[in-house]
Amino acid sequence: MQTAPDIDPASLLPPFDLSLPVALRLAGESALLRSHSLTRDNYSTQRLLFDSTTDNAAILRAVPMSSGNVLVCETPSPDLLCYGAERGLSLATDAEADRATDLIEAALLKVVKPFPFLWSAVSELAWRCHPLLASDEDYDVSFSDPAIPFSVFVSAPVRGDRRSLLRVAESLIHETMHLQLTLFEALSPLVDKTSDWLMYSPWKRQERPAQGILHGAYVFYVLRWMWRRVADTSPDSIDQNFALRRISEIDEEISAVPSLEGSPALTEKGKRFLRHLFAA
Repeated sequence: MQTAPDIDPASLLPPFDLSLPVALRLAGESALLRSHSLTRDNYSTQRLLFDSTTDNAAILRAVPMSSGNVLVCETPSPDLLCYGAERGLSLATDAEADRATDLIEAALLKVVKPFPFLWSAVSELAWRCHPLLASDEDYDVSFSDPAIPFSVFVSAPVRGDRRSLLRVAESLIHETMHLQLTLFEALSPLVDKTSDWLMYSPWKRQERPAQGILHGAYVFYVLRWMWRRVADTSPDSIDQNFALRRISEIDEEISAVPSLEGSPALTEKGKRFLRHLFAA
């Protein structure tokens, strides 16, 4: 029986080693094979959610990633449309899905790829992507579900300009980092899930369990790191202005989160992880 790797939580902080997503993917894929007899070759969101061993979803596009991997944009089935609707998500179909997939591919190649460790994370952990429709052109929607360990859902603005690429890139990284932390927690829990401790979430604007706050802190820390590098290195004023605005917004939202360190719901490793996060 394969032993799960003992990964230091500090290794999750950017710029993390390229081997980290690989180790987490291998552990997650091993669990997926045991529980659902699925590997990357036969995985789809449709198959995992609805326990279908024969039917597979139609493919919108397979975006080439690193190490021969691909990110498959999946056409929603009627079952998947219902799954989304139950969670307030409108999955894109037909022309909207094709347009969104164009933006997703461009965001990956033009915005994410220059960051090798983020490119590696998406390559290893995001196997299936589902384009979403947002209720407003200036509003982004993204989603992932711990029960679907290798799938992400992201919206794409209609305009398709440079700012749109930056927004889609953020959504892709946002959800991939949720997947990464979830896979890590399956190996080494950071939070006691039986705890009823709650804290106000600046992102959800409501009381949330410690695990939700921890995920938010991690995801937005990674995004802040990325946007800081974009602001410092990009020659494009659109990139710089977008990055600086997002840094300011993230700083404002995350200002109250350090109080999470006092949560009784954190494991010792969770407390150590937060200390590294806030000290970085």
